[in-house]
Amino acid sequence: MSDRMHCIPFRSLLDWVLGEWEESGSVFGCKKLYRAGGDGGLRPAPFMGRFLETPIGPAAGPNTQLAQNIAASYVCGGRMFELKTVQIIDGEDLHVSKPCILAEDEGYNCEWSTELTVQQAFEEYIKAWFLLHLLAKELSLGRQDGFVFNMSVGYDLAGIKSEKIDRFIEGLKDASGTEIWQKCRAELLEALPRCKYLTAADVEAISPNVCSSITLSTMHGCPAGEIEGIASYLMEVKGLNLYLKCNPTLLGYEYARKALDDLGFTDISFGREQFESDLQYADAVPMLGRLREKAAALGLAFGVKLTNTFPVQVLRGELPDEAMYMSGRTLLPLSLGVAAALTREFDGELPISYCGGANAQNMAELYAAGLMPITVCTDILKPGGYHRLNSMALALEKAAINPPPKPDAETLERLAKTLCGPAGAVRNGRKRKSKAEFDEFAPLCKTVCGSCATLCPNRANVVIPVEGRTQMLHIDGMCNECGNCASFCPEKHAPYLEKLTLFCSAAEMAESRNSGFAPVNAEKTKFAVRLAGESCEYELGAANSAVPAEIAEVIEVVAKRFPWLMYD
Repeated sequence: MSDRMHCIPFRSLLDWVLGEWEESGSVFGCKKLYRAGGDGGLRPAPFMGRFLETPIGPAAGPNTQLAQNIAASYVCGGRMFELKTVQIIDGEDLHVSKPCILAEDEGYNCEWSTELTVQQAFEEYIKAWFLLHLLAKELSLGRQDGFVFNMSVGYDLAGIKSEKIDRFIEGLKDASGTEIWQKCRAELLEALPRCKYLTAADVEAISPNVCSSITLSTMHGCPAGEIEGIASYLMEVKGLNLYLKCNPTLLGYEYARKALDDLGFTDISFGREQFESDLQYADAVPMLGRLREKAAALGLAFGVKLTNTFPVQVLRGELPDEAMYMSGRTLLPLSLGVAAALTREFDGELPISYCGGANAQNMAELYAAGLMPITVCTDILKPGGYHRLNSMALALEKAAINPPPKPDAETLERLAKTLCGPAGAVRNGRKRKSKAEFDEFAPLCKTVCGSCATLCPNRANVVIPVEGRTQMLHIDGMCNECGNCASFCPEKHAPYLEKLTLFCSAAEMAESRNSGFAPVNAEKTKFAVRLAGESCEYELGAANSAVPAEIAEVIEVVAKRFPWLMYD
């Protein structure tokens, strides 16, 4: 299969959302919907001139790359959306080794910025912006101004000043003059007859000012002067509220090595060189002080994002690259250590947006320690996926912490030592299978657990009812071969490679080795089918067919009950 995702047209996204809601009462497979503004103890919190109904959401990464990812996060309780980082190298010019995600325990990845072009990324975010306004009203999920989009850019000043990145930034500041804005607005208005509660006035009221804040992400080894120059440019020239993303190397090699060793993660290997080349603590503190003063003089908000992922060595073939980036629970003691140190330096007056090992079990403690907003990635790449955001939002409701407190250094220091938990023996000897080690023909699941559907960031795996049971279906165009689903399959399969695959077209199917089917006529009543390398055709309702009955049943159900899955 191809590892290139096909962005879904907005009209098709509307068909999917409205059709699935009518058919199944779910949105992109998410059934545990979170409705803000009830009698719980969580109140909207101010954030850089806007409001957050919940102070949580997906971090910049695989869960904010596509419009459907953001929509799935929203319906489950996310309200803070850190859009995946864009940079001057994009699209086919950006090489990412695949598979690129391993989230069995702590997380590892070998990806970085968006795999889309910058223009595609921009369009995905505008489509998502409109979808969330639709979902807020139509499903009564909350206020239409209760969520925040925060753009993320990198990695050097020259790239950020380039024409395409500048157009991206300006477009998200005010999208009203863009073609995609006008298209989404018109198509949402056309869809109003299918809506029960959304009105034309609601659509007209959607603000084109999508982003008023930005996160600056810099590469490991970026000089302090370059970092400060970019941050100053984004505030002075672009007029944006700013979060500066810091690296977990900030406290030095000895701190990081001891923090992980004390918890039993002695097998995580990294060298001293990355600490020596990264921003030094002695340079970071005065720089942050100067940027705070500059933001205040400009009437802007400024804070830090803690932290970036942590580069470590690939020792057991975990991912197909020379190095990988660590996230999740093992990042927590490093990120909280940096948070505690900077909180002490600035006497709790430096706002901290947090990411590093947050989950439903520790969310309330992190929030009570003064971290806000809190974003997650590794945790929602595990079974349950976006539904885990629902548990986090409910945990915060129960804690009833209002208003958000200032960061507290003593509490953060304590949490850095207690929240991660020990390594455990289950991690020893872990190695991801290669593509060649998976079976070539296992199109149907023996037992449909649904894990691969819930944890897929792109919603590329779906569970559908077939003749009184359920079956898993893989959608090729929404998959980028991240490989995450292969880590959790109880049948030891790789759903993205082995399971029955729906292709948008016969041409798309020709680029893949997966067994599957694709519509071949405009009416979508005839299908090309390939099973274990053998090709044939299937027509809906055919009494005599070379296609096995179980496969034919799946095709019939998709065509008749879930036509939006066959998006153009």
